[in-house]
Amino acid sequence: MDIAIENSFLQGIAENDYSVLQKIYQTSLPEVTKYIKNNSGGLDDAKDVFQEGILAIYNKIKKEELVLTTTFHAYLFSVCKNIWLKKLRSKNNKVLPLSTTWGLTEENEYEELMLKSRKWKLFNQKFSALAEECRKVLQMLFNGQSGKEIASEMGYTEDYAKRKKYKCKLSLMDSIRKDPEYKSLTA
Repeated sequence: MDIAIENSFLQGIAENDYSVLQKIYQTSLPEVTKYIKNNSGGLDDAKDVFQEGILAIYNKIKKEELVLTTTFHAYLFSVCKNIWLKKLRSKNNKVLPLSTTWGLTEENEYEELMLKSRKWKLFNQKFSALAEECRKVLQMLFNGQSGKEIASEMGYTEDYAKRKKYKCKLSLMDSIRKDPEYKSLTA
């Protein structure tokens, strides 16, 4: 295991580095896709699980809870496999044995995933640039908390919480739309 390469993957995820994410998609997504397709899933399932896997690793890196004891690729595959198995268990589907055969994703599938990654990076940049109060309100909203819960936790009236959620969402959307990168992502 080349420690420098493994660490570059982790650093790239932590920094939302497009070129590193691109390399991760190229090297790791085909195996995850093949596994999920061989185990009662489809391409969309594979893409979703892969994104969830990257996000799970990102969260562990940010919390400084990640220590690799294997290659990055093996770890990512394991995370994705566990996410998929959990989804299957919730659907009560039977899981087939792991296939270790590598496949290649089609060009348009890869481009779609990279576009999602670039959109996610832009969203994260603009979300991080919001005022702390707006970030807290939106994070609670994204976590499924009701307006009443947000009002209670933030010390707002329910009416003010409703207005604040709206203003924060509007501020985030405006800042995303004004970024030059936005046009290239929506063209």
